[in-house]
Amino acid sequence: MALEKERLQKKYKKALTALASLKKSLVYLDKAPSMAQCLREDTVSVYQAFRDSVVQRFEYTFDTTWKYVGEYLGLQGRTLEIKTPKAVFRECLKAKLLSEQEVVLAIKMVDHRNETTHGYDELLIEEISKSIVAYAGLLETILLRTKIE
Repeated sequence: MALEKERLQKKYKKALTALASLKKSLVYLDKAPSMAQCLREDTVSVYQAFRDSVVQRFEYTFDTTWKYVGEYLGLQGRTLEIKTPKAVFRECLKAKLLSEQEVVLAIKMVDHRNETTHGYDELLIEEISKSIVAYAGLLETILLRTKIE
C-alpha cells in the first residue's frame, strides 16, 4: 500500500508540473500579439505557434491528470469496469469529487482532447484553444481535491 501511495504521489506531482506548464503557456498566448510586434513578425503566425503549443500542453496535462485520478479512485476503493477518461470523470461524480456541472465540462474536455488527435482542423483547434482556460481551471480543481498527503 505504501508503494502504491508513493507511486501515486509521483503521478500527482507530474500532473501538477504539467498543469503549471499549461498555465504558463496560456500567459504566453495572451502575450503573443505584443511578442510578434517586438519580433517584427506576423501576428497571426506567432499567435498560432503559441496556440498550438497550448493545445499540446493541454493534451499532456489532460492525459497525466485523468490517469492519475483513475489510480486515485482505485486507491480509494472505487472500481471501474473500463478505465477511460469519461468513466473516470463520471466516477468522480459518484465519489463527490466533482459536481454534475463540473462533470459536464469534463466530458466536453474529453471530447475536445479526442478531437485534437483526429486530424488538424484550424477552426476546431481555435475553438478548443478558447476552452482551455476553463479546462485548466477544472484540472486544477480536480488535482486540489485529490491531493495525496
